[in-house]
Amino acid sequence: MKRVVFFLLVLFAVPVFSKIPPVPKHKLPDRYHLLVKGVSVNRSGNRLGFDVNASRDVYYAYLTAGILPGASAIAPVYRINTSGFPHSPQFKLSLNLKRVRRFLTNKQTLLYYRLEVVGKKGRLESFESRVLLDRDGTPLDTVVFGPYLDMPEKNEVVISFELNRARPAALVLDGKRILSKKSVKRHFFRFKSLKAGVHSYRIEDDPRIFRFKTHDGPQVRFAMMSDSRQGSGGAEYNLHGCNGEVIRKLFLSAWHHGAQFILFPGDLVNGYCSMEDEFEMELKEWRYATEPISSMIPVYAGIGNHEALINMYRSNPWIFFDKKPPHSTEDVFARVFVNPQNADFSERPGLPSYKENTYFFHRGNSLFIMLNTNYWVGGDFPEVQGGNTEGYIMERQMAWLKKVLETEGKSAAHIIVATHEPPFPVSAHMEDSMYYEGGGKSLNSGIDRRYVVKRRNQLLKLLSGYGVQLILCGHEHTYSRVLINEDIAPVTGDITQIISGGTGAPFYEMAKDIPWRKNLKAFSRENHYILVDVDQDIHVRVIGISGRVLDKFTIRRKGR
Repeated sequence: MKRVVFFLLVLFAVPVFSKIPPVPKHKLPDRYHLLVKGVSVNRSGNRLGFDVNASRDVYYAYLTAGILPGASAIAPVYRINTSGFPHSPQFKLSLNLKRVRRFLTNKQTLLYYRLEVVGKKGRLESFESRVLLDRDGTPLDTVVFGPYLDMPEKNEVVISFELNRARPAALVLDGKRILSKKSVKRHFFRFKSLKAGVHSYRIEDDPRIFRFKTHDGPQVRFAMMSDSRQGSGGAEYNLHGCNGEVIRKLFLSAWHHGAQFILFPGDLVNGYCSMEDEFEMELKEWRYATEPISSMIPVYAGIGNHEALINMYRSNPWIFFDKKPPHSTEDVFARVFVNPQNADFSERPGLPSYKENTYFFHRGNSLFIMLNTNYWVGGDFPEVQGGNTEGYIMERQMAWLKKVLETEGKSAAHIIVATHEPPFPVSAHMEDSMYYEGGGKSLNSGIDRRYVVKRRNQLLKLLSGYGVQLILCGHEHTYSRVLINEDIAPVTGDITQIISGGTGAPFYEMAKDIPWRKNLKAFSRENHYILVDVDQDIHVRVIGISGRVLDKFTIRRKGR
């Protein structure tokens, strides 16, 4: 019976939805925007060699190396370099060890390197990593990603890192050595019920020392930002699919302003990859870019529309399908990030799990909820060709949200929700998000998408019913503040919607025709992040990359 229904759907789909092309037959085997897949470092005589493995021909390569300038420094200074014209996907660059030894200490030294490459299309791309050297310049086992500090559950701290090869590892926390006997590349050290205060840690055989603070009390300060996929401006703005330059500046500013954690609801990287290793590398390089700060404060990341590991087709880039578990977008995302694991379910058997991409956690007197509005995406025409619609929250996630609001929200003074797709876009995404130009057929290729708007209204009604006053979104590469009230949505209390997509993706303009224009309270196109202080009320500052305050307001708590 199911096959008959599917046949009838396919038979009648083309006449009814005449603007929708059929699914092409030829899948896209790989992506062209990602070049460097990895680098191995070795010593050969008086040279330090860097063996590069790329996904396609590299026409020009420039390598520069340096060290941290001091014990408290969090970013390296590059001092020596070399270059070449390999015209090959596998090639070698090398540095004179005599020059390298000038920077080496009597013990061990981390040598940081940045590889900038140009491919066939002439676009500059950057890959960054590091290698640990002994006093003679011989490479040693090295922590290549991390460490990262995460707090997935209340009173729980997870410190994770990845080594260049599988082996046991040891962590020293507050002077106590903890050994992991597992011979693996990626290690996780979990700690429960650490005392409130400042703690220090280091990875054995790594010269760096890190500090973090555990907090106790009702008040909390956090930062929120999103949309850091690559921009224009050179290699530092294209660090394997993310804008490394802007990410680092905004993370550093948030840390200097005392943020205890960072919310990042989606579009971390370019994504839209069809190869699993390339998508994983993009996410890892994003973590590398944030590492100077995410080694000291946790980052709670979510999935956006660009976090997409998908099957694609040569003749139509807008027809694609999320890959199936265990190779889906959600699987790889959970593999790279450490998030709370309190949404371990899927919409139905055979679909990806929400584990570690949808979740909640408590900090201070508040409950924080991360939603996934880009689950199991199906291109531009999922209603006909399969998959889920961008911006649509499916039934089981809605049921999970209602349960979390009922149970976890009881003891919270505030409930703050983060999601990538905004309910009320004001810029380039009026045609999708949770709106789709109102959902009418004439503006949606003959598809009636009023169901998306209906679900949006159900979501807002549910949130307002439990006293939610703040929803934090990304997707549009701007800053905007919209007051969601009964004039534009079926809410029982006002909700402030913030769109913060200013972490390096290309800027958008304000839309010309916004049905809720009178509810738009602020708009900016400067790189920025949101700094939020939560006590009895919610105090919000929008801080630009220059340090200028772009917007400032307070949300007074209402009794629930």
